[in-house]
Amino acid sequence: MPSIDFIRLFCHIILIYAHYGQSELRILNGEEAHKRDFPYMVSVRRDQSPICGGNIISDTVILTAAHCVQENNVTVSPNRLNVRVGSSNILAGGDIKPIKSVVIHPDYLDFKNNLALLLLQSPLEWSQHTSSISFAKDIIEIPSPGSEVRTAGWGKQSDNSSPVKLHSDLFVVASYEQCTAAYSANDESIMCLNHELKRGNCYGDAGNGAVYGEKLVAIANFVIGACGSRYPDVYTNLVPFASWLDDVINANKALK
Repeated sequence: MPSIDFIRLFCHIILIYAHYGQSELRILNGEEAHKRDFPYMVSVRRDQSPICGGNIISDTVILTAAHCVQENNVTVSPNRLNVRVGSSNILAGGDIKPIKSVVIHPDYLDFKNNLALLLLQSPLEWSQHTSSISFAKDIIEIPSPGSEVRTAGWGKQSDNSSPVKLHSDLFVVASYEQCTAAYSANDESIMCLNHELKRGNCYGDAGNGAVYGEKLVAIANFVIGACGSRYPDVYTNLVPFASWLDDVINANKALK
């Protein structure tokens, strides 16, 4: 008989794919944010519709979740993807940047190793509203349980409304025991973040970054159960993937 954790995760995956095409999305019951406070945040778009969040980690590389750029287990063609940078409005402002290629983590499978890099056709120009963020590379940079991290995005609102402005919230790092109780497949590649009831991530928030001490430490992966449930939201911890991220960034620089 399947475990309760498996059933919860299976139901969640069905919900994600059922709502995947929704646009105009925001953090569930978060506060409206200023773009200057999150200049690394971008909206990842497929077929001209916003689908996920993304993070600028170099002038030509955007980090997001792998499942954002796959359909039926096949990577979406780069010509169907682009990102909006430099705007807190998911539908207007800033610049639309086309994608040259997509690099998905080679071990990505069923929400494990759920990371993808979008390589831009041309470098970004830095401004008050557009700049990169450094990512955590060492375990000492990872926040301990009980620490607050900041996240931002355009994920769906609790009343099913679809505001267009960037929103942010503070989450609290869950203990290993809390994370494992909610998600039995927990390991060092996972970071669980607690939130208040009726808050947290929702559809469209995958790919958003969690920031601690000016470093990007994790990428939004999935929620357990309904949006804003009593369970922590599941993120991908970036430290185990730091070498892979650096390798792709450096290889892309060499091609300039």
